[in-house]
Amino acid sequence: MTTAIERRYLLTADYPDAITVQTRDGEPPVITGISPPWDSFSVDLGGFREKFAPTAFDGLVDRKANDPRGKLDVPFLTDHLSHLITGRTTNGRLEIRKALKGLEYVHTPIPTTHGRDLAMLVEDRTITGASFAFTAAPDGETWTEDEKGNVVRTVFRASGLYDISAVTYPAYPQSTAGIRSLPLWKQARSVMAHRSESRGLTISLDFDGTFTAAPGLWRSFVTDAQSRGNRVVCITRRDDTEENRAVLRQAFGDLHDELAGVLLVGRDQQKRSAAAAAGLTVDVWIDDYPEGIPVISATLAAEGTRAFKVSTLAGARAAAAAAAARMRTVLASTEAAK
Repeated sequence: MTTAIERRYLLTADYPDAITVQTRDGEPPVITGISPPWDSFSVDLGGFREKFAPTAFDGLVDRKANDPRGKLDVPFLTDHLSHLITGRTTNGRLEIRKALKGLEYVHTPIPTTHGRDLAMLVEDRTITGASFAFTAAPDGETWTEDEKGNVVRTVFRASGLYDISAVTYPAYPQSTAGIRSLPLWKQARSVMAHRSESRGLTISLDFDGTFTAAPGLWRSFVTDAQSRGNRVVCITRRDDTEENRAVLRQAFGDLHDELAGVLLVGRDQQKRSAAAAAGLTVDVWIDDYPEGIPVISATLAAEGTRAFKVSTLAGARAAAAAAAARMRTVLASTEAAK
């Protein structure tokens, strides 16, 4: 499972320290900036805001040349275009260090035509933005939601830093991290957060297309669910092979052994049947293919069965919300009958 490279853009109108140029008589111009600042909220990235903890790039930017992985090699680009490179960390023209305000860079552009032009464009404020490309470690982010429904992603450990770039058209594109899964995460989390009965639930979390769509988001969900007294199992349609089990162990990392169960049921067996055979009564199904999980019968619902299905597919959000509403109705009826 590969982690997608993400890009973040900072405009000097919002972050004056994002990119500046320093000139001294007889010395080459130096481009400096802070990218990203620590503990500073981004704009809305598609349903959530984001901030970077001061620990985010520890172990990356301070990596030495004698490290088995080698010194971190980060190029300085314009508009993220590799042919518009004006220096890199490994040739001494780009220094990146942890500073009080944020991740600080100091860049002395190579004196090519483009290098000289870049310094002039930054000094003239024709270029007014900076960007950086990174990946978050699978266990290096947390997702939280406040009582107003505002969601915050905190990156406290990055696994990669791939370039720093001066940008002509700084923008705030939606982040790819968690966008498709965010409505589902909020819905599933609300079941736990707003009902006293929602302790002791058994929650099934699908793997492919669900956990893999936003590993950091769902890791936070598992931790949150367990802290609230619930059990999380992973039930996947992958075949039960050692290779597939190794994939899941690597993906979940330290959380793997904390899961209440991991079932690889293959394509020929229904997930609900496999869960029952394993002695599991699942209350909440989180799945990108809910159609493959049989609908609970009216008889079971009348007996107080709390299971409902939710989907990571955008087209199934309305059905998922309706299922959640039905579950709440069943819970309320059960409570009233006590």
